[in-house]
Amino acid sequence: MKAIILGAGHIGCGLAGQLLRASGYQVVFITHTPVLADHFNRVGCYQVHLVNGSEARKIVVDGICAVSADDPDRVAAEIAAADLIVTSVGAGNLSAAAELIASGLSLRSRPANILAFENLPLAGARLREHVARHVSQDFPLADYGFSTALVSRAVTQRLGDPALDEPLTFIGDPPDAFVVDRLSLRQPLPSIEGMILSDDFDAWVCRKLYIFSAGHATCAYLGYLKGYHYIHAAILDPEIRAAVLAAMTEGQRGLSACYGAEIAGDESDLEELVARFENSALNDPIARVGRDPWRKLSADDRLIGAAHLAEEAGVHPEHLALAAAAAFYFDDPADPSSADLQYEVKFFGVASALNRICKLDSSQGLGCRVANAWRQFANGWHRGNVLLKLDRMIWACCSQPENSARKTEISPQSNDYQSLFLAKTVY
Repeated sequence: MKAIILGAGHIGCGLAGQLLRASGYQVVFITHTPVLADHFNRVGCYQVHLVNGSEARKIVVDGICAVSADDPDRVAAEIAAADLIVTSVGAGNLSAAAELIASGLSLRSRPANILAFENLPLAGARLREHVARHVSQDFPLADYGFSTALVSRAVTQRLGDPALDEPLTFIGDPPDAFVVDRLSLRQPLPSIEGMILSDDFDAWVCRKLYIFSAGHATCAYLGYLKGYHYIHAAILDPEIRAAVLAAMTEGQRGLSACYGAEIAGDESDLEELVARFENSALNDPIARVGRDPWRKLSADDRLIGAAHLAEEAGVHPEHLALAAAAAFYFDDPADPSSADLQYEVKFFGVASALNRICKLDSSQGLGCRVANAWRQFANGWHRGNVLLKLDRMIWACCSQPENSARKTEISPQSNDYQSLFLAKTVY
C-alpha cells in the first residue's frame, strides 16, 4: 500500500507519516522544500520523539521517500498510483495542494480517499471545493472521499539540519488518536493506526475547538500579555491557569447543553488538558500557539464560537471574552495575520475589528463583553509592557517608547516588580 502526504511539516511527519508507516503504508512526501526532499531520499528515515514530562519514546519512521512539488508530472504520477492521499500543508495552502491533487486524480483508474490533516474544521470539504475547480465537469469527483482528520497530538519542533545525513527528529506529545468523518469517506475505508471513525463528526470538532483549542489560545494570549515565551511557563502562572480552566469550563458547559455530557466530558478532562499544556519537554512557543489571530478570532472559531455556544446554554462567557480581548493585542512581527490585526485595530478601531473579524456588535452582548475587556487591557498596554496582575490590570514597563510620559504603576520595592524579573529570568 502506498500513501502520499502533501506537506512534510510537523503534523505531516510527526503524526500522519508515523501512523501510516505503523499501519503498513509506504509513505511518499510531496514537499516544496528541495533540500528536505533530497534529505528524505538520501537518509530514508526520520525520528518522532514523543514526550509527556515523565517518559519519552523514540520512534524511527523508515521506508520513506520524497518528491519535489516543483516536479508536477512526477507528483501527479505518485498520486495516481497511491492507495491513500493525505494533506498537511496548512489551511492557507489548500488551494495550491488541490491543483497538484487534481492533476493526479485525472490519471487515476480507480477512486481513492483524501484525508486533510489540517487545523481547519471543514478542511476536507474545503479541499474538495478547490479540487473541483481543477477537474473537468464530468470528472466523477463524487466517487472520491474527502474527509477531515481531527488531530489530538501537538508536534512543536523539528530538530536537525536537512543538509546533513543525520535523521531529523520531530518532537510531539503522545496522543495518537485522530477522528475522521466516516460519512465523507468512500469504500474501501482505510485502516490506519489511531484513526477513530465517527458519524457525529461535528460534535468532535466542537469538542476539540471549544475546549482544547480555546484553552490553548487563552493560555497563549494571556501568556503573551504577561511576558511569557512558552506555554508550559505560562500555564504555571496561577492567574493564567485559573483563566484557562474557567474558559474551558465555559466552552464545556456550552458543549454539554448542545451535544451532551459524553462529548463535553468533565472536570478531569480539563485537568488532563492542563497537564498537557504543562509539558515542558515540548518547549511549545506562545508565538506558535497564538499565530494567525485573525482566523482564531472568527465567529465560529475557538474563542468566539465557544462563547456563542456558552451563551446559548445560559452561561456568561467572561473568560472566553477576556481571552478574545487579549488576542487583539497579540503582536508578532513574524506573523502576517498578527500584523493585519494590529493594523485593523490601530487605523479602524476595535469596534470595526470586532464587526469585521468576529461578526460582533461592540455595543451589545458578547461584542460588548469583549470590547470592555479590551478597554481594560488598553489602560496599561503598549508593546513591551508586561501584565503582572490580571485581576487588577497592573502593568510593568519593560521598554518605554522614546519621549513617553507613561509611568509604571508599580515601585521597585513591590513584590509585583520583583515577580517581573523572576519571570523574565526564569522563563
